[in-house]
Amino acid sequence: MKPPLAFLRRQVSLWLTAAILCASALPALAGDPPPLPPLTTVSGNPRLPGKFVWADLVTDNVPAATKFYGALFGWTFYAVGPYVIAANDERPLCGMFQRPRPGDRPEAKPRWFGYISVANIDRAERAVGQAGGKVLAPPAKFPKRGEQAVCRDPEGALFGLIKSSSGDPEDFLASPGDWIWMQLLSHDARNAAEFYRTVAGYEIVENTRDDRINDFVLTSKGYARATIRALPEAAAKAQPTWLPFVRVAKVPDAVARTRELGGTILFEPRPEHLGGRVAVVADPTGAAIGLLEWSEDLLPGGRQP
Repeated sequence: MKPPLAFLRRQVSLWLTAAILCASALPALAGDPPPLPPLTTVSGNPRLPGKFVWADLVTDNVPAATKFYGALFGWTFYAVGPYVIAANDERPLCGMFQRPRPGDRPEAKPRWFGYISVANIDRAERAVGQAGGKVLAPPAKFPKRGEQAVCRDPEGALFGLIKSSSGDPEDFLASPGDWIWMQLLSHDARNAAEFYRTVAGYEIVENTRDDRINDFVLTSKGYARATIRALPEAAAKAQPTWLPFVRVAKVPDAVARTRELGGTILFEPRPEHLGGRVAVVADPTGAAIGLLEWSEDLLPGGRQP
């Protein structure tokens, strides 16, 4: 779920306030945990702490979401109780669960959030509280999955923690339809980087270039796992959030298909941003998601997974 460290200076720029304003209010996360598939069925896979290894969509219209993502990315779906799991090329990669929108927040919209692999979930849970975050759903054990919890950081961005019982999916170059990147937009990027370092053990790479499009990169095992960018002052009221990216074959085609499927374009592809190979869209329920078109020239001299 990441390109390597050489992507540091050319990462996707997600400063757009529009994408952030699509973040939802926190949904209720109570209830019995659904049975979940293992993260990998490959025997002997190691754990890769710091890697984003799963994602969930909280939405008030799962059928609309599955119709959209199935048509846009070719995902297939199956239900495990009330929880719907999406797969790409038969590989489970995310889940969806239904929650009503809060009646007192009409502006709230569905959102995606990712799960970070950790070596010790109890230690990570304690670190969340000690660093100013909050645990929203305490660690729960799943027979085939392992342990996982849902948290929010000091600015309210939602994320998950997971310790897989079967190891983590190996590092590989994402195929079309796979997750390829994660980015956090924050009002205080430096403090956010320190928070996630404390919780997940990241090494932090700061980008000090004048023309930077990201402020910090979160790294582990020699790979970049995510980036953090400070929101501009004009977005003072925007809600910090994580936003995941899916690899697509052609961004213009994916954008056109998004419109056909009833989605919204939040950030049009532009030549000045990775040659027009990146966009941010929202599904028909309002959840924001990024589109990234892969090309080898995005990684000049970079480490290949």
